[in-house]
Amino acid sequence: MIAMFAFTNFLFAQAYEGTLKVKKVEEPAIVMVYNYPSEIVENAFNARLTDKRLKGGKSRGFLVYNHAVINEVTGSPLDYSFKFTENGKRGKEATTVYMLMKGDNGLAKDPATLSRNAKSFLESMAPGVERSNVIAQIKQQEEIMVKEERKLKSLKDDQDDLEKKLQKNKKEQDSQQKVIESQRNILSDLKAKNI
Repeated sequence: MIAMFAFTNFLFAQAYEGTLKVKKVEEPAIVMVYNYPSEIVENAFNARLTDKRLKGGKSRGFLVYNHAVINEVTGSPLDYSFKFTENGKRGKEATTVYMLMKGDNGLAKDPATLSRNAKSFLESMAPGVERSNVIAQIKQQEEIMVKEERKLKSLKDDQDDLEKKLQKNKKEQDSQQKVIESQRNILSDLKAKNI
């Protein structure tokens, strides 16, 4: 049972407290690493926060949601900034997400709860990131299918063109054969007159 618990914890990444250098200042952040490219992770965050009817935008490499309420973190409005940093090599990308929170100083009274809730929020994003990855794979596969179907259609069109050319060629051969037989008959008649 203990081994299974340890193995399960190993499979699921956990968020942790860290820092991010912003304008030469170390800012406290909640950090989590997802084993997907940054585009996939960012799309998952955008989708989740859009579902919450939050409006955000890009600013200096951050995804920013000002005066937003993420209930999983706190019921009070905060300014959230998310930084997505991709590392790893192609096919084995990993994205580190830094979550910065700023807002009402009243929230600083219980930073442990805020931190715990923020970690939980980032961890709860894992299924959404996986779903974003599956959606991206579906789109990629659909593009491949369209490309392959176009290629098949092109090959079939080429076959139709070739079959038409073969039919035309066959008709021209038959016609040419008649011309040759006619010319052969003329030659035979001329040879017969010469004897």
